[in-house]
Amino acid sequence: MYYISANLVILNCVIWKKSMINSKKILSITHEQDVDGLFCGAVLKNAFPKTLVFLTNYGHENMNRIAKMIKFNVSRSNRNGTIVVSDMAVNNDLDVKLMEEAAIESKSYGWDFIWLDHHVWNEEIKRKVELFATLILSKDKKQKCAAEPIVERFALKRTACNRMANIAHIIDFRLSEVHNLPPLPELITYCRSLPDVYNKLQSIVKKASKGVFWDEELQEDYEHRYLPLKESAISSVMKSLSISIINGFVVGIAESTRILSKSLASEKIFEENPDVTLVVFYSPHGKVSVRRKVGTDIKCDMIAHRLNGGGHSYAAAGVIKSHSELLKVPRVIKELQNILKNS
Repeated sequence: MYYISANLVILNCVIWKKSMINSKKILSITHEQDVDGLFCGAVLKNAFPKTLVFLTNYGHENMNRIAKMIKFNVSRSNRNGTIVVSDMAVNNDLDVKLMEEAAIESKSYGWDFIWLDHHVWNEEIKRKVELFATLILSKDKKQKCAAEPIVERFALKRTACNRMANIAHIIDFRLSEVHNLPPLPELITYCRSLPDVYNKLQSIVKKASKGVFWDEELQEDYEHRYLPLKESAISSVMKSLSISIINGFVVGIAESTRILSKSLASEKIFEENPDVTLVVFYSPHGKVSVRRKVGTDIKCDMIAHRLNGGGHSYAAAGVIKSHSELLKVPRVIKELQNILKNS
């Protein structure tokens, strides 16, 4: 007769349980623009290797694409799992309706639907999303990046996951330690200007999920492809910079470039123009990014909300719509005058 010790039974149960957890099917939908968004997907892929990471951005067209992608995947999957939306906020009823329909269909196939974010949400939108998703929001005052609640909810105290959350936090809030980290934010912004952007970003997610945050390939791209363009991009931003006093605020307005991160560009502007407290970057096609000077209490997210966007108190983005012509500085100033007079 063979006897199996209680300890061995417990050990086998633990191994079986971990195997079941690691095989959990995850569909990760996360923001493609920065380290925090990419690391949300990488954390899930580290904890659950079968995770499918889908990278996306804001805007109604992207939300429509997300909804279709969710429906396509859940209807063709041979088993259920969990859909995790991260580092993404919605701010209008049309986008909420799209996601609600996708969530209802996914639940009919037995999938869970979880939404984690750290942006400021409209209360009415928040209540509507809570009707069809498990919504987990970290308040802006708690200073959390999106990867941190992902780790708290899913990562099971894994070392690599905690490292990713820590790196994302340092980068997202531009802490002093950011200068000791590899220049991943700059490289991500550069990659987003390339024709094969999606494959480049997915490669970064895959490496990070294995605990690799910088390697020879990334260094090669940084040194030989990005750096030769960096100085000319900074020069272009600084040449386009105009400074205006708008309702008592000293505002720097500059045209953005595709290869230069807004954080890096705003730091350069604040450094060379100490009186500037708010920087607004614009693209000719209407996209606008807002950054405040450290130590000020300007609410960038409130400005962005008035521009059909959102974000954080320290950094946010929106859109200035123009039906007939490319966006230029006078139009940006006019919009800011309307917004800041009530601030």
